[in-house]
Amino acid sequence: MRDTVRPRETKDGNRARLTAIIEAAREENVTAQELVLQSVRRAILDGVLGPAERLRQEELADVFGTSRIPVREALRALEYEGLVKSEPHRGFTVTSLDADDIEEVYDLRILLEGHAVRLALPLLTDDDFDELETLFAEMQSVTEPDQQLATRERFYLRLYSVTGRPRLVGLITRLRQEVARVLRWATITHSSSIHEQFYEAVRTGDAERAVTLLAGHYRRVAVLIRRYIKEAEARERADRRLRR
Repeated sequence: MRDTVRPRETKDGNRARLTAIIEAAREENVTAQELVLQSVRRAILDGVLGPAERLRQEELADVFGTSRIPVREALRALEYEGLVKSEPHRGFTVTSLDADDIEEVYDLRILLEGHAVRLALPLLTDDDFDELETLFAEMQSVTEPDQQLATRERFYLRLYSVTGRPRLVGLITRLRQEVARVLRWATITHSSSIHEQFYEAVRTGDAERAVTLLAGHYRRVAVLIRRYIKEAEARERADRRLRR
């Protein structure tokens, strides 16, 4: 199946979806700051809070039933993750990604994840292979797009964790989170064979083939997302001209 990109359907009831996210986080008995952090992060990644949307601290404090302090600290943490940004006299907003941002993120992912693969493969134990096999089987069995994305994240981050390099894995996680939003706005449909070939290279210890496969896949995905974003921007400009 060819790589394709299609827009996701717009969903109503974002307030209800945000409430559901918050209630799910509350069940984990987290602190006020962790509650805000987990909930707002999930809402951004799921598209409940969209690009350029303002995040008013007083409104969030009211929604979460807390003071502004844990809200502010959570937003600062999300700023570090690249999901929100703060501007003078404007406060916090959800970050947007343009076509150039996508290219930069995928260039960095190719470098960092390729390095992680080369470090991880010689260190894999039988227990690691058992866990990776289980995660890979789960990744191949799900069909819903969000589940596919989530299982891929677990598989690849489990592999990278073998490196014992928490800063490296943290940087990779942050970059993957940044584009996860775009993979939900613009669902990438591609043959699962790329992941099968990658896993086979991992199983046989062929780091260079695994890195080559990963890099080629990421370059194709970046091209598709850039095309989707540019087409969306063109449609928006055309809509603005019609409204004048």
